[in-house]
Amino acid sequence: MAAYLPIVYALYLLRKSDKPLIGQMLSDDIIGRQALKEKEASSFGLDNDKILLIYEGSEEGNKRLLDLFKDNITPLDSAKAEEVYNLIKEEESKAEGGMGFLFG
Repeated sequence: MAAYLPIVYALYLLRKSDKPLIGQMLSDDIIGRQALKEKEASSFGLDNDKILLIYEGSEEGNKRLLDLFKDNITPLDSAKAEEVYNLIKEEESKAEGGMGFLFG
């Protein structure tokens, strides 16, 4: 049986002027195999000039993201990250429920 690695999540802030770096992140062999989404940080009461990056994947991928882009991304503190992550998951759940209603 294959062993499954736990999925971790982390939330980071990236300056809007650094948005082109997202393409570099996704082109990395390890980071590119993980889930990396972007949202407007201001939608969650965060800096207007920032992008919120939502990372979901392996610990190895998260470590690599931090190693390669530590000068460009700022982790949210754990309490704020949990609050925002829960809001995002709630939004996604509502959206999926709406799609099921439309096409179900």
